[in-house]
This record gives sequence, structure tokens and C-alpha cells, in this order.
Amino acid sequence: MNTPNAAPASADALDIYTAGIAALGRQDWAEAVRLFETVIQESDTPELTGRARQFLATSRQKLARNQQEDRPTGDDDPYLRALFEKNRGDFRQALELCRQDGREQKDDRFAYLAASIHALEGRPDDAVQTLTRAVELNPKNRIHAFHDADFADLRRNRDLRPLFGLS
Repeated sequence: MNTPNAAPASADALDIYTAGIAALGRQDWAEAVRLFETVIQESDTPELTGRARQFLATSRQKLARNQQEDRPTGDDDPYLRALFEKNRGDFRQALELCRQDGREQKDDRFAYLAASIHALEGRPDDAVQTLTRAVELNPKNRIHAFHDADFADLRRNRDLRPLFGLS
């Protein structure tokens, strides 16, 4: 980052810049904006300031887009919560989140997740019905299910092969 004629970046500005990069990785756009603005104000290194300006512009765009869409993030996102519950083995809670407000009938992500839970719990009829709905909502789910280990037992059933794009 340093060139022969450039002044070294202050440790504080560099630490703040690094924290800004970490905020980008977490998709915490508001924090990234705050941190990159601080770097721009405090740094006397043109290279660091220039990079911070680039990341600041990106962070502002992402923040504006999220605010426009009013999309939930992190703990507020019911899909991420349902996925977390499934991954930690609380299938009941995950299914409850998938079913809340009819999500599994309207949103392919919830339908697919519910289908995988049904398959893991050994309820093939429920899994097929819900996976069929997930594919209706988004045909790409057929491809995902073809590769998903959660549906391995269903793929072995000759009668269900067309659900996975197999003949």
C-alpha cells in the first residue's frame, strides 16, 4: 500500500480501515459507512484515503438499497433464523418459522427448507409435496435438490426421479 514517496498510514487510520473491511464482510453497511468516513477524515495517506472512498461509495449504495427494500438482516431475517434452527437440529422451531404467515407457500426458500426438514425427519410424502411447491416457486430448486444430501433417500425412489430432473 505504501509507495516510496508516500507517508506511512497512521496506525489508527489503518485499524479503522481494517474494521471497515470487516464490517463489509458482515454486510453491516451502516457501520462500514461510519468507519470509512472516519478513515477519510483522519488519514493523511492518499492511498488509504482513496481506497476508503471506494469502499465508502459501495457501502453507501448497499445501505441505500437495503433501506429501500426494507429487507431484514441478520437476526431479523426469519429465513436465516429458520436455517440456523435447522442446522442446530431444532427442526420443530425451523418448521414453525417456515410455516409462519404461510411463508412456505409463498417463498421458495422456506418451501425448500421445509422440504429438506421433512426429508431428514423421514416424512417423504410431506417432503415431496413441499419440494414440489419449492420447485413451482423457483425451478432452480430442482437443481439444488438434485445435489442436496438431505434428499438422497428421495432421489433413490424411482417414482420421484422426475422431481429431481432425472428420468
